Amino acid sequence: MITKIKKKRIIFFLPVFRLGGASESIYKLSKFLIKKNFSILIISLGKNHYKNNLLKLGCEINEINSTRTLYSILKLRKIVKKEINKNFSKTILISNIHYANVISLIACRDLNGIEIILTERSSLSELKISSNPLMLLKNIVISLLVKYLYRYSDLIITNSQYEKKFIKEKFNVKKIKCIHPPSIYEVKKTFNKRIGKLKKNKIIYVGRLSKEKGVITILKALNNIKINHKFIFEIYGDGEDKNKVKKFIDLNKMNKFALIKGFKKNKKDIFKNAILFINASKFEGLPNAMVQSLNYNVYPICSNSPGGNMEVIKFGKLGLPFNTGDSDHLKDRIEFFFKKNLLLNNKIKFKHLKKYTEKSSNYEYLKTLNNFK
Repeated sequence: MITKIKKKRIIFFLPVFRLGGASESIYKLSKFLIKKNFSILIISLGKNHYKNNLLKLGCEINEINSTRTLYSILKLRKIVKKEINKNFSKTILISNIHYANVISLIACRDLNGIEIILTERSSLSELKISSNPLMLLKNIVISLLVKYLYRYSDLIITNSQYEKKFIKEKFNVKKIKCIHPPSIYEVKKTFNKRIGKLKKNKIIYVGRLSKEKGVITILKALNNIKINHKFIFEIYGDGEDKNKVKKFIDLNKMNKFALIKGFKKNKKDIFKNAILFINASKFEGLPNAMVQSLNYNVYPICSNSPGGNMEVIKFGKLGLPFNTGDSDHLKDRIEFFFKKNLLLNNKIKFKHLKKYTEKSSNYEYLKTLNNFK
């Protein structure tokens, strides 16, 4: 008689499950784990934009209908209690992003039979940045809860070494490890693109159009460029600041060379013929788009903000950093790139990118989850 092995139940909790890096990473990991005999439940607050694709994989979806944090805590607790009583060999909750992590720890307090893994896909440094008094108060509360509650998790996973060190030192957490996200499927054997091969050199930004991403900083820098090279700047992405970005372009009469292209799934189309990628974030997790730019051999310039930016460019060996929020410094870096016709070191790049592959990330998670007996 063949004994059927019980599956492990993985519960992913990501409040806002929209198109983007965190959701994409969970989708890829779920696809892999299901093939390794895991059972997957994904919980979001409101609509899950990957719902149809996740259902096709065999995942279960729970969209909590709640806009209030208190109610979401109670509903999450009810779901988790129900899951613990099911016939699985182990139940593991993987929460994503600081405020969701706080909700998870409160919801699961004193519950037996559940392991809690917290993941930080951004940087807790963002809690120091506030645009209004209400946000300041909210961030102070979250910071205090993080400081008090994070020690009660079974493990914390960061996607950059920067964040691992930051959390370990600031919050006195011992059970912590870094697993890089699945930014690329495989390392491509692409080689350098030289400036001036095209009539207009293509500069790109890829990511959300939100204040913390610094797209306006990029536009200010490009608007003051005093180089002979003709270029176009293509903006790939969407978000709450789209109208602000468009208004800045219109007011500064940049329409001829600054183009908002929207969200595009095909990465090859985005990076094709581009020679320069710019990231101007005020804080980051691990920027998938910048890893992809290296993989397509598009030279990156990025802010030296908290998070994984500097790791991706190997602290200047695979790109140029500039001072966060400083459009004049960014302008100088762009002009230096064109003047020196900078090229990537392919030998360093090929070796460096292996840690950001889907296979590497998935197997690190598998090894980690299998350690929970």
